[in-house]
Amino acid sequence: MTRTSGDAVSPWGGAMGQFARDRAAVLRGIWLVGGALAFATACVPAGDVPDGSGPGTPPPPTMAPPVTGGAIAVQTREVPGLGAVLTGPDGRTVYLFGNDSPGHPTCLDACAGDWPPLTTTAPPIAGASANPALLTTTRRPDGSTQVVYNGHPLYYYVGDELAGQANGQTVNSNGGSWYAISPAGNKIEQGGG
Repeated sequence: MTRTSGDAVSPWGGAMGQFARDRAAVLRGIWLVGGALAFATACVPAGDVPDGSGPGTPPPPTMAPPVTGGAIAVQTREVPGLGAVLTGPDGRTVYLFGNDSPGHPTCLDACAGDWPPLTTTAPPIAGASANPALLTTTRRPDGSTQVVYNGHPLYYYVGDELAGQANGQTVNSNGGSWYAISPAGNKIEQGGG
C-alpha cells in the first residue's frame, strides 16, 4: 500500500478503531441519560414525593378488605377500653351509624368507602355470645344485603386493620357519629377512637 501525503493516518485503525468509536458512543449515551435524570430530579419540588417513597419512608399501610358474602357469622370479642363488642367473621369490630334508622342504612356511596357495610349472600349466623334473635338483614339501595343487629345496619371501619381494634369508636364522620355495638345490641359510648 502506497500512502500519499493527503491520506490521514489513524493510530486506531481496523478493529481497535471501531472499539474506540463504540466506546465513545456508549459514554456519550450515559452522559446524556445522567444529565436528563439530574435535570428531572432538580425539577421536582421538595416534598412532592408520593406516600411510600423516598429515603426512610415506609410504604402506606394496606387496608384489609371487609369480609363480605357467604354465610356471615357475627360474633363478639373483648376490646381494651370497651369490653365485649360485636365483630364480623374476621374478628374486626363492626359499628352502627348514629344517622341510620332501624333497618335502613344511610351510609352510601363515598361514605361506604370509609365504612364498608357488612354484607351477606346467605342468612347471617350468630357466633360466640351474639344473640340470634337480634340478627337480621336489610336490602341496600345497590341491591346488596346488609347484616343488621338489633335494628342497626353493621359497618366496618377502614381504619381498623386488625381484629381487636376499634379506631372508629365515637368518630364523627359523614354527618354523624359511629359506635361499636355491645352483644346486647346497644351502642357503646365510652372509650375508643
